[in-house]
Amino acid sequence: MKKKILIVTPKFPFPAYGACEQDRAAGIEQFIGWGYEVSVLTKVSSEKYKKEAETLSAALGVPICAVSYKYLRAGMSKTQKIKNFWGRLLRPWYIDGAAYEYTDPEIQQELIRILDDFKPDLVWFDYTYLWPLFRFVKKRGIPIVTRSINFEAVHFLEEDGRNFLNYLKFLPKLLSEFISGRSSDILFAITPDEEKLYRKIRSQHVVVLPLRGISSYLSFKANLKDSRPLHVFFFGSTYNVAHNRAAAEMLLREIIPLVQKTFLGEFHFHIFGAKLPAHLEALCVDGVTHHGYLPLEELNTVFEGMDIALIPSLYGAGMQQKIFEPLARGFPTLVSPRGIAGYPFYPEEHLLSADSVEDFVGALGKLRDLNLRKKLSEKAKEQASALFSYDRKAGNIRRSLDELLLNSPKI
Repeated sequence: MKKKILIVTPKFPFPAYGACEQDRAAGIEQFIGWGYEVSVLTKVSSEKYKKEAETLSAALGVPICAVSYKYLRAGMSKTQKIKNFWGRLLRPWYIDGAAYEYTDPEIQQELIRILDDFKPDLVWFDYTYLWPLFRFVKKRGIPIVTRSINFEAVHFLEEDGRNFLNYLKFLPKLLSEFISGRSSDILFAITPDEEKLYRKIRSQHVVVLPLRGISSYLSFKANLKDSRPLHVFFFGSTYNVAHNRAAAEMLLREIIPLVQKTFLGEFHFHIFGAKLPAHLEALCVDGVTHHGYLPLEELNTVFEGMDIALIPSLYGAGMQQKIFEPLARGFPTLVSPRGIAGYPFYPEEHLLSADSVEDFVGALGKLRDLNLRKKLSEKAKEQASALFSYDRKAGNIRRSLDELLLNSPKI
């Protein structure tokens, strides 16, 4: 008999534009491919996405229940905003607005309906802030699996800044991580560094699960060549994300001008990703090309002309795809060491690393050597294949879930 899995996921992940959406979409498709009987409960930001969810439900042959966002959406009435404010203030553990969204009676009622009608063998929650729904699952004795996309409390401070008000907001976010970690039968952390954080707060069973979309890039191969100028690229899914924007600013204002002064005419730079601010786009001149967002097929074509990935990472938690996708594709990559997040990619063996502007410039100068680029490309591809292959990630998930289901009192 097929095992049944209910996947509860935030904002509907199709079409899968960004790394987070790709990870969640790959998860749904993965469970279908493994022969699970799948049901999906998700949130949508508009009627357009609700209709898209219905269309995809028919295409995949799985029920998808889409519930509109209530508390996080724009256009709330003044009365709704006041009610929202006091609802969170009077219950400090809901100051984390992402968690408060899941106190929504509609999604709770839909969850109860699906639990009682579908009777899943386990419930998979995408993201730790969905914990307000856990009690309905616990009450029925169904195992809970949580996928963490980042340790949200740390991510929040790094993205929004360390000040008194943000430290107050940090506490309920830390509580969310604590509740999810302690309440989940399995918690899939996204990096080795974050696995350690979850173990520190004594989560029950923590397993590292990289971004599930990364394995799709292992089939690509960087086109290494001895030519000038060398084409260097940086990309993030969107520059609305603070750490992507900060990295692009450092690159455009500090690193590129010094490279152009030090190595005249040796490098041409390319910036990929959506919503680059106008003041940064204005710097994309004289040896810098701004491409914006490109669909995957077009991006793959443009990448055939790229030589080096240069990815500063000043802050941000989780697994930053802009770093690991180039490694999976086999590009010689120059990164900030903090962005590797505990994965075993080592400087001078799999990549080059730098912290300061001067170090980035010096390391980029070293990458003019074709033999060094070939060596890093080969080793990066080899290591990425070992760490991020579909079979390895699938094996980690299936072993963990098989053990959980075997030991579940429901079975």
